[in-house]
Amino acid sequence: MILPFVVSLGTSGALTKDWNGTWKLEPEKSHIDGPTMRISRSPDGVYQSSGRIGVANFDCDGKGHDVGGNLTVFCAQKSSGYLEISAFKNGSKVSTAHWELSDRENALTIQGTMFRPDGSAKPIEANYTRTSGSTGFAGGWKNVEPFAGLATILRTAVDDRAVHFNYAETGVHVDARIDGTSEPISTPRFPSGASIDLSEQGPRAFSLTTKLRGKVVYIERWQMSADGRSLTESSWFSNTPKEKYVLVYEKQ
Repeated sequence: MILPFVVSLGTSGALTKDWNGTWKLEPEKSHIDGPTMRISRSPDGVYQSSGRIGVANFDCDGKGHDVGGNLTVFCAQKSSGYLEISAFKNGSKVSTAHWELSDRENALTIQGTMFRPDGSAKPIEANYTRTSGSTGFAGGWKNVEPFAGLATILRTAVDDRAVHFNYAETGVHVDARIDGTSEPISTPRFPSGASIDLSEQGPRAFSLTTKLRGKVVYIERWQMSADGRSLTESSWFSNTPKEKYVLVYEKQ
């Protein structure tokens, strides 16, 4: 649950107040199976990347393309091993990134900048090694530092109206409504046409299922420990169920 959306949460009052609090990511208790990111390219040249940040389709023709959530992405392929990507939300630039292959195309470096709503800028860098594929950007890629870029602090709160998620480091705020309904979502995490369903599994657990045009694409399971001191989020793409992201948070 990295980018903002609003979902339903089943029957009001079912979730324990132990969900209220501040949680810190514990990398030594967490793990990511398989490649961190997969990249494919269609015959007409459109790239698709999928990973912890979600799913993104982008056409590297140098033109702006609407990818949902009021987000427009520009991508230009300067050479077979170099991409320049920029994203604008509601007309304001939110990120830039340079993708470059090296080490006989077995290494991928992504460097760029994220622009926060307050106008400040945050440099980003991620380094990947190839796990599948042989040439170009297409293939599986594993982040040398798999937890880099993830928010380390999560704040959650539950009331009669909603469950609130706050990833302050990344500027993400999520309100999950408790009204027993499911809603479409519009977020750059997935292309337009996505929707999400949430199912309670007792006072200390729930699941999220993200669908794209009616097809399940991503699943999350949130579980709180019996003593209310830790949260475990397990998530995976539906086509790679054995490649799980398991993040453990400890209450502060």
